[in-house]
Amino acid sequence: MTKRIGIDIGGTSIKAALIEEGRIITSRERKTPETGDEALEVIGGITEGWLEKSTGAVGIAAPGPLDTEAGIFLDPPNLPGWHGFPLKEKLESMIGRGCLVENDANAAAAGEFTAGAGRSCQSLVYITISTGVGGGIIAGGRLLSGAYFNAGEIGNMIIADEGPYQKGMNRGSWESLASGTALGKAAELELGLAGGAEEFFKLVKKADNAAAQLYRRWLEYTARGTANIIHTLNPEAIVFGGGVMKAADVFFEDLHQEVKGKVYESLREKVDIRRAELGAMAGAAGAAALQTMERI
Repeated sequence: MTKRIGIDIGGTSIKAALIEEGRIITSRERKTPETGDEALEVIGGITEGWLEKSTGAVGIAAPGPLDTEAGIFLDPPNLPGWHGFPLKEKLESMIGRGCLVENDANAAAAGEFTAGAGRSCQSLVYITISTGVGGGIIAGGRLLSGAYFNAGEIGNMIIADEGPYQKGMNRGSWESLASGTALGKAAELELGLAGGAEEFFKLVKKADNAAAQLYRRWLEYTARGTANIIHTLNPEAIVFGGGVMKAADVFFEDLHQEVKGKVYESLREKVDIRRAELGAMAGAAGAAALQTMERI
């Protein structure tokens, strides 16, 4: 059976997985170094012994902004020491094998499609709500990259005529209003609550009255964005991932009902919202699948 390597480069850690027929055989994780050149040594170590066991190109998931075709980091805010780093060129030279590079949210969508919650689908949208809001789109079994490699940038979707200004984002964008970071800041400002979104959802679980108004507002924003995607792309399923999903038991059914209330009546019983299954390894799993997926 064919084994493939997938690597997910994040601001905190680099994750690698050896994938066989859509299953994670083994995985490893290391701390992300400060520069791209240092990362080559880390990647060599994290995949030690895997090259001879695997075939095909090595897949890389990475945060944007990113030139996926050339495999060059542009100016990702969480990796300041990597700006302009030509990872694809340097890694290919080091390992003697081709590499494919993709935006991390797109790779996570590919991971859930091939090995996770979307295995039964031909179309899905993956939504990650964590530090920011990101997305990846699978249409007809193909990964939608877009004409300029920016498809799925749902975090900048305008969902309200309000909210704080965030550098590089529209005022009223989904990310500025309803990301995990935005929710944590609102909880601190309005409720005096430290600890971010995780502590906020603990209050919600306790049916805290002070938290109820902010909770309903967050649900409203998140449902608006999701309904916009359903009306625009009409996917078989929406798959939610990211750090906020740690509190899914608190909000997931409420979110489902809010979304159903915002779509055409004929679509309501077709709304299929699922929890991601691969967790932190979705990006690595999707990166490993890039060679077998057509991109449009």
